[in-house]
Amino acid sequence: MVSTAEKAVAKKYIPEWIKLDFFNDSNLKNDIQNRISSNCRIEFINALNHIKGDNRDGGGVSFSEITLLAMAYFYSEIFKDKIKDNYYSLRMVKGFLDADNQSNYIAIHEIDVEFFALRNDYYFRHCWLIIQSAWYFNSEYFGHHQYIDYINHFIMTGNKLPLSNYKFDKVHLEGKYEDLQKQINKNLPINKFKLVSDWYHGILFLVCKELKLPTTYFNVIDKDSREFNPWTKTARILRHLAPFKIIECDIKSAFPTFLDIEVGSCLKDNVYNNLMLSKKIGRGEAKVLFNTYCNSGRYKSKEETISFFVECGYTFEQANEIIDMTHDPKRKFYSFMTEQEQNAIQNFIVMNDLNRGTRLHDALYFIDNVIKPMILKVKPNCDFGYKEINRPVLLESFGLSTKRLSYAYVSSIPKGLNMIVKYEGIKSEIKGKANGFVFYKEKYKYITANFNLNDYTIDYETLCIRLEEMISRLRFLNGKAIKSNDLLSILKFIRANSQYVFNVRTLYYRALKFQFNPEHIFYKERDYGMTKQLLFKKKIEFLAARNDAEKTVNTMNNLKSLFFLIEERISKSDYNYLNELELKGHRRNNSLVLAIVQKFNLLVTGRKRFSKTMERDSIKNEPLYCDTIKRLLLKALSLKKQLKKAYVKNGISEWEKELKKYKSLKSTRLIANQLFWILSEIVGIETDLNINPDEEMINHLKADLMAMIDKNTSLSKEGSVLKFDSLYMLQVSQIPVISDLNTIFETKMDNSIFNQISIEEANVEGEVFFKEYLKFHNIEHKQKRKFVPNTNIQKYQFPELRFDQ
Repeated sequence: MVSTAEKAVAKKYIPEWIKLDFFNDSNLKNDIQNRISSNCRIEFINALNHIKGDNRDGGGVSFSEITLLAMAYFYSEIFKDKIKDNYYSLRMVKGFLDADNQSNYIAIHEIDVEFFALRNDYYFRHCWLIIQSAWYFNSEYFGHHQYIDYINHFIMTGNKLPLSNYKFDKVHLEGKYEDLQKQINKNLPINKFKLVSDWYHGILFLVCKELKLPTTYFNVIDKDSREFNPWTKTARILRHLAPFKIIECDIKSAFPTFLDIEVGSCLKDNVYNNLMLSKKIGRGEAKVLFNTYCNSGRYKSKEETISFFVECGYTFEQANEIIDMTHDPKRKFYSFMTEQEQNAIQNFIVMNDLNRGTRLHDALYFIDNVIKPMILKVKPNCDFGYKEINRPVLLESFGLSTKRLSYAYVSSIPKGLNMIVKYEGIKSEIKGKANGFVFYKEKYKYITANFNLNDYTIDYETLCIRLEEMISRLRFLNGKAIKSNDLLSILKFIRANSQYVFNVRTLYYRALKFQFNPEHIFYKERDYGMTKQLLFKKKIEFLAARNDAEKTVNTMNNLKSLFFLIEERISKSDYNYLNELELKGHRRNNSLVLAIVQKFNLLVTGRKRFSKTMERDSIKNEPLYCDTIKRLLLKALSLKKQLKKAYVKNGISEWEKELKKYKSLKSTRLIANQLFWILSEIVGIETDLNINPDEEMINHLKADLMAMIDKNTSLSKEGSVLKFDSLYMLQVSQIPVISDLNTIFETKMDNSIFNQISIEEANVEGEVFFKEYLKFHNIEHKQKRKFVPNTNIQKYQFPELRFDQ
């Protein structure tokens, strides 16, 4: 191996035989790739089944090799993204497992790296526990402790370090000093690496028991109804220092409980309290004192022992029964108690299905997988406690990964949670719908608890502020505080679906303290909504789509307004110049509206543009020539004789021109009606006016309108019509009507479904289908004959055997 030339960082008391062959940050690319194969899963499990323990003569696979196989298994079966060169390290693998932990185990120390969705393969738990343990053995948290410093200093020098500086159980430390002094006095060898070595093997033994692996290569001894294993050898003060969360379930007041069973007393909950009051000592000292008298058969008289137990609360009769066990010359009191202890532990294991647990005398230890034992009281009258001996270390961290999100807006709240995340106020009348958007005539108020995760400028404090706002709004919208499980789900969702790199557990405990803040409750306004889920890669794409939809809606509304205006004009035979239409939007977005208005005015007035003299020069719908001639003659009477004739002649000539113009426009007004019919087809509204569509005239008008819009006359008439229809006419999809049902079925027997499946597949489809299949293939269907057992079978009579002779 390339990387195995270097040893891990030497800790002060870590023996060479338990050191890993690499650092946490070592690049193990070659070592891992050499182990990746189609059989890496089998090789990983085989190695786990032969894991090397504290039995030095027993052989087994080294933990370094198992760790490399676990990493090969991880990149082969669990990690499915592109693997970069810097990913081939123990630290990165642990970080990926911490980010997307598919197991129920809880890491004490977590590494925050970029999130990748992992595959929950069958041996995910095994890989997780091995990687966590390996990283921990290489970390700064393993191999040193003040307790180890004090003990090893005493071993090497014979002197004690200042007790006043010791931060842990001083009574336990003094007891250990006494045990070491006895070994020194007897010239027994003392190994200064033993504490760390036992600590290391104790953690591995927990892993083996959790995964139900063989413990062939560990020293496990059963003696006096107790099991002595690497976990029992681990110093009490070091047991809570592990890479994962550990649970302890111990028998409450074990010896008093067993004495209650033996002598019929009910003092298991009061013995230690009675001693604490009478002796004025702490609970730990009371427990040690009680156990001392229980095992005092050799150096305490019966009278002293009876007096002590009476002081504990037992009666004289019960104390005498206890004396029979404490001063039994053939059997130790310890043996009585461990037998009861073994029965209680076994009952607890069976009733809670905890075969994965590791026994330590009157307690059971197991790695926490979130499933809590439900039965804590077992026969015979034993109460078990439940204790978390360690908890995760909470460290705040934040960073931005190189991940690029697929969409411009990513919601911070996952779908499926039973909560209200958005409120929208009363909305006005709908202005129109287009391209997945709906627009309203007036703005409406709304409030949402979501915030956008696609923000590359965010920092940790800003993220916390947005979370606080979200929690306040969720409480306002739902009328109650957010549930802790929902909050954790939201944070996990944010971690998985954003580029934010943070510690979920730490932020979760911080977010639990967020209080409702009314300043975070404010309404926003907008005049649009969405009728379907639309996804945009960039914000500018969303803005463009919304603007395009709004343009479509405004254009259609302008066309509808024009429709109703022209319909009213035609119904009243009002063919004056049309100039009262108010357009909404830019002129280039209403080119069709303007073209129709211009064409309509040209057809009904003969003019393209409106002028101040338009009203004065307008042509009447029904010129009254009789009245006109009368007015001319009456006015001519007041003129001089030489001007009368010329005035009347000019007046009549002018009105004749108007009549001629009126007649020409009257014919074009019929064409304007066809233009109105085109408009009705565009907006999809039927009119009550009696208009007979002229296909040829309609196509001519469409070509003219297209030429006015495009300002391009190079297109043929047919091309212009097709282009107009594709751009502006409503495309109504029609469902074809099937008139002849005989033509829609396949009639060729060769294509029958019965010729395309086997008899086994036909049998699966059910009895009715299977009968038709057999009938199609002319196969006789034989009825199953029921089996009738023969009741007249001769019974064999065995000879009677008598054991009393």
